[in-house]
Amino acid sequence: MLDGDRIDAHKSKYAKFILDVVNAKGHGQVVNRNELIQDDHGLEYLNPGASRLESEWAVVILATLVYSGDIVLSIPGKKFDATALQMLAATSMDELLHFKHLEQPKEWNLPALKALFELLGMTPGMAQLVTQGKDEPVQNLQQEVSKIVKRIVMTQQTLKDGISFWGLDLLTGTDLSSQTNGLNEAKSFFESLQAYTTTGKLKNFRYSAQEVVVHDKAVKALDTLDALREFAMAHSPTASWLSTAEAVLPTDHDWVDRMKTTRQDILDAIKQTDLSTLSEQSQIIGAKLQELKKDFRLVYMSLHTKARLGVNDDKRKAALINDARLQTLLKLAGIDLMPRQQLTEFQNRLVGLKSCFALTEQNLDSTPVCPHCSFRPSIEIGSAAGAQMIEQLDNQLDTLLAGWTSTLLGNLEDPITQANLELLKVDDREPLENFIKSREMPVPLDSNFVHALKEVLSGLVKITVKVQCLQEALQVTDGPATPGEMKKRFDGYIDQLTRGKDPAKVRIVLE
Repeated sequence: MLDGDRIDAHKSKYAKFILDVVNAKGHGQVVNRNELIQDDHGLEYLNPGASRLESEWAVVILATLVYSGDIVLSIPGKKFDATALQMLAATSMDELLHFKHLEQPKEWNLPALKALFELLGMTPGMAQLVTQGKDEPVQNLQQEVSKIVKRIVMTQQTLKDGISFWGLDLLTGTDLSSQTNGLNEAKSFFESLQAYTTTGKLKNFRYSAQEVVVHDKAVKALDTLDALREFAMAHSPTASWLSTAEAVLPTDHDWVDRMKTTRQDILDAIKQTDLSTLSEQSQIIGAKLQELKKDFRLVYMSLHTKARLGVNDDKRKAALINDARLQTLLKLAGIDLMPRQQLTEFQNRLVGLKSCFALTEQNLDSTPVCPHCSFRPSIEIGSAAGAQMIEQLDNQLDTLLAGWTSTLLGNLEDPITQANLELLKVDDREPLENFIKSREMPVPLDSNFVHALKEVLSGLVKITVKVQCLQEALQVTDGPATPGEMKKRFDGYIDQLTRGKDPAKVRIVLE
């Protein structure tokens, strides 16, 4: 009965004998056990006059014919057709030996089979091939059944989780969310089809065409939900990118306004659209999203170029850090009388300038923030352009050096300081006298010059005044003040600062 790895009962002479007896009966009539199995001297045989096959082997032949769908085997309380092979295999040999009768299987339920193939998106004509004993349509049918069961399981999870796009649940307000019962019934139906793995089993297909077609709504819901899921998967990454980009730019930027308007337009259009046709709008929506992304990249690149130092400006920054003027100020900062806070602020501004010249538009494909310097215009609002800042700092360095030079000259020309100057050694006094005459700071500035300045100015007392403290001291709480009242408050504040000190030696530094 084996044809390669296939079972073909029709090649067996014993099977042919049984089928001839069954087919000789009219439709709806049965073949009783005693018409096949007879006793011969106390032993039972199939067709003892000719085949003379033991009853146990006869049961094997009968099971093979059940498998091929040619007969239905009946025992007390049970019937075995091609869909009940597992039950047949689990039945004891003793019960099978005492079967009641055989009967012909049902006629092919062609309308139901055609409806089934059509429901799965297959050619209805394949049902005709099944009735001709072809195995390929059955294999294809089982593949499609397996696929749709997996789709139903995924869809059921999707209904629980929802399908979100740009903060909108695409299932809200639709009848898709009410498909749970229909999908459960469809899942049970398609899972039951997994038992029909042969043409013989399909001959005993137990569903009517109407019972098959009733699941068409669930299958269409699967298609719609698949389309929604594909839409969300295709466009959610770009929408998420744009939402991040919104937080990168200042809230009042023109691009942010356009992005918000476009987002609202897209979401409104989705709400008003039949979701089964949403895939038709997918290309239009995708184009709008990509246009926003492209515009952002141009805006961001422009802002990045202004806020970051390029190659040439980075070199200028390095030159400023090593500039002789800055080195001079750093040495002079060791003198107690100098306004060091000015120099500290200058250094912080200079060091705070960020250089970045590696950003490309391709870098912004995956994230709307520079991966090299993390530039966020929303945080760095109001910062001057990098090149402009370099120019300002270069000029400020001149201003600082000129101001500190003036401060030193003014204090060196003070009578008190002049007396200290006379006490210096000649080698230390001459550089200071030359500085007073030339009115220019010597370059380079050596440590002996700085040391001499410290000694000469050591008799002076530095008092630092914060602008905020001065403002609080002059603040009038009971209305406007006259010039005389303001002068009195100022003099009182200065007297408080200099109490116990020689006013002639006090030097006030405003910071």
